[in-house]
Amino acid sequence: MTKAYLIGKEYRKYLDGIGINSEWVFKKAGIPLKVGQSGVYINRDQYIDFMNAIGEVSNIDTALKYCNFSEYYAFVPPIYAGLCARNGIQCFERISKYKQLIGPFVLKVEKTDKSLILTFTFDDKEKTSLPVFTQMTENILMVNLLRTGTGKAIKPIKIEATQQYTSSVSDYLGCQTSLSKVNRIHFSLEDVQEPFLSENNVMWQFLEPEFKKRIQEMEVDESLSAKVRTMLTELIPSGQGHIEIVAKEVAMSSRTLQRKLKEEGTTFIKQLNHTRELMAKNYLINGTISTEEVAYLLDYSDMYVFMRAFKQWTGQTVKEYRDKHALQVS
Repeated sequence: MTKAYLIGKEYRKYLDGIGINSEWVFKKAGIPLKVGQSGVYINRDQYIDFMNAIGEVSNIDTALKYCNFSEYYAFVPPIYAGLCARNGIQCFERISKYKQLIGPFVLKVEKTDKSLILTFTFDDKEKTSLPVFTQMTENILMVNLLRTGTGKAIKPIKIEATQQYTSSVSDYLGCQTSLSKVNRIHFSLEDVQEPFLSENNVMWQFLEPEFKKRIQEMEVDESLSAKVRTMLTELIPSGQGHIEIVAKEVAMSSRTLQRKLKEEGTTFIKQLNHTRELMAKNYLINGTISTEEVAYLLDYSDMYVFMRAFKQWTGQTVKEYRDKHALQVS
């Protein structure tokens, strides 16, 4: 079975917002401009074309903005899982394990006596070269994770890349680039052992089973419930998380959708509530989003209806959950 990666509708807006012409990128990569409510699924080759196209129209400023994950970390679970870790070593090990949820990437983590080495490739054992833009953003992202987690201005001790980075990128990273056939970044063992201020074991216990399930679902196109949850994640914030719309997206009637979900041991309402619960937890860890805004994003007309629903899902009030799980990202 072929893995499929979702390019959500909101991603186009995100690219445009940081100065990348999303329409040109989509056309260059052969991705339809008109997509379903949840976005469009693309295969591995299309994803690589997509990253190459982004690189063609990007510059240093857009690369730095692209890696400012404080704007989207709550919606990219592997990144948040890294921030929940005990330290940099555990952070990178988690991202290595679940990076495939983002795209066809491999992050190899090697520990030596004095350093931790991260090697970036696509998932075909270095047969396909990483675009320079991707090499650069992966390095910036890893540095940002360490700096955010520890609250310290950590710098890598060595960077290997197929092309030299500009002086502005080197200044940001705090390290010059060494030309190489591989794409690696080296950190001192002391730095990656620094404790993370953002450590959150309770949230990790919640996230890990969901990650494992999502990895399995990536290769199970027959899992209608997985497709429904993915669609609902995009549809709910726009007020369109209704069975009629989802049924239209999967080209079947509402009755047929219900019947097929029943065959998988679930219902549309269960999938809707499950998706809302996951989204609510991700929104609530972001201290900048009010409870009223969370209710609106989950398509509740009344904040108190959402608060009652959240208590039923989790056994906790919204305030109790925020106090226990809130993560501040600088």
